[in-house]
Amino acid sequence: MLRTERIFRITSLLRDTKNLRFEEILQRLNISPATLKRDLKYLREQLGTPIEYDAFDRTYKIGAAGQQGRKEMPGLWFSESELYALVFAHRLLEELDPIQKLAPRLNSVIQRVERLVSPEAESSNLYKRVRLLVPGKRAVNSEVFEVVTTALMQRRQVRISYFTRSRQIKAERDISPQRMVFCRTWYLDAWCHQANELRRFALDAVESCERLESQAKEVSLEHIERIFDGTYGTFTGEPNRWATLVFTEEAAQWVEREIWHPMQRVRRLKDGQLELVVPYGSPVELVMDVLRHGDQVMVMGDDSIIRAMRSQVLGLAKRYKCLE
Repeated sequence: MLRTERIFRITSLLRDTKNLRFEEILQRLNISPATLKRDLKYLREQLGTPIEYDAFDRTYKIGAAGQQGRKEMPGLWFSESELYALVFAHRLLEELDPIQKLAPRLNSVIQRVERLVSPEAESSNLYKRVRLLVPGKRAVNSEVFEVVTTALMQRRQVRISYFTRSRQIKAERDISPQRMVFCRTWYLDAWCHQANELRRFALDAVESCERLESQAKEVSLEHIERIFDGTYGTFTGEPNRWATLVFTEEAAQWVEREIWHPMQRVRRLKDGQLELVVPYGSPVELVMDVLRHGDQVMVMGDDSIIRAMRSQVLGLAKRYKCLE
């Protein structure tokens, strides 16, 4: 019997039977006394399970009160692979901002899970085997992240001090959080009570925030998706243009596996090139992503995106003195 299975069975026995003698647990699990002693110690010291021993009755039980502030999730069972997946998911979240540690309160939980699935290894070993590289990501203040996510889950309003970099303006706003989005940095889709409409806020531009007791205004997810998810990148608004990008045969080997937008259309051309069609509203982010492919891509069709590309290319040529 694997250790993970033994741990769950011991916990289940003590929860269901209330009071069990050491010998009774041995008989039900068919394990050695040394193994049971190690498992009971491990449950108490490593996993924080409130196991109590009654010296008068010589029985074990799980304390009714448990440790102050702790809650059990009864009936929730995980296979070993599912526990590994939980550790993996936490690592991905932490890698999105390794300096600020976006989920600090999960650390103690994940450490206990790691000890459960890999007791022989150091707790940091599993973390070292997973990396997520996001070039250009912008760090978010961990206190801001915690206040916003808590308010989002509890459906409460938040007051933020927000700096709009494009206009160099700082303003205080009361918002109702609706949805978190990650795209190079964390964004919050929220109802702005000053503007009386949905807005998208970059959390790295939030200088301070506080949770309010007022109930958050509810906006349907369908409406949020229609406003934010149709266009390209992080800009809001419904898409009103389509850009056609034609990649060389060489670049097509990578691009055909990329997802630029959920509504994209991809097809191979007869000459081996790849045609990618994506919706957009503002050309800013799309132009940035196209430029990283250099001369391996040609923008076709829509005049708006072509003009934006020409402007950027001419600006680059001037900066690098290619026109002299």
